[in-house]
Formats: sequence, structure tokens, C-alpha cells
Amino acid sequence: MSTPVIRFSADADADVLRALDGVQQALLRYPIAAQAAFASLAAEGRRFAKTSEGAAWKERLAGSELVAQLKLIWDSLGMTAFVETPTETLPSFFLDNLVSAASSEHIESLLSTVLKQRL
Repeated sequence: MSTPVIRFSADADADVLRALDGVQQALLRYPIAAQAAFASLAAEGRRFAKTSEGAAWKERLAGSELVAQLKLIWDSLGMTAFVETPTETLPSFFLDNLVSAASSEHIESLLSTVLKQRL
């Protein structure tokens, strides 16, 4: 059983940036689907961890640098808002961020910045 490795092309930084941006955009565009996918994957992972093969993988990956890097990505992209057993359809951080943005004194310039980045 070997540890999974991710390899990118010679222009690795550009590949990584595209991948991170793609994940973040998907989470923002489809939060309900992302929540459902997360809950399903988490449940499947917990079931797998109860098997002997799953327990072996869990132990092997516990000290993995790859898992540590995945946690950093997970936390940085706001994926901690997704939970195993959701009590609401849409993660509350979307509404929290919307209210926070609406409270900003510079909402117009912030919106302009966001829209310019999309062009």
C-alpha cells in the first residue's frame, strides 16, 4: 500500500493556483452541492475507517505531510463550514459573510474589485 502523491506539470505554481481557484469557485457557486458531497464523503470515510483496511490507511496517513497540507488547504478555502450532519441547507458562513460585506463602509469599491477580478 503506497501513499498517494500528487504531481503537477513543469509550471507547478500555475497548476496549483488553477486547482485552488477551481475548488474555491466550486464551493462558492454550489455550496448546497458541496455540503451534500462533504456529508456523503465523510460518512463513507467513517464507514471505511471501521474496516481493517481503512484502519490501516488511517494509521498510515495520520502523520502524513500530504494530509497536513490538505488540512491547510481545507482551512484556508473555508471548507470548515461544511459539516458531516448539517442542520441547515446552506452553510451559515455564506449569510455571515454577506451581512459582514453589507456592513462595510466601502462596499461599492469592494464590489468593483470583485467584479473586475471576474473579467
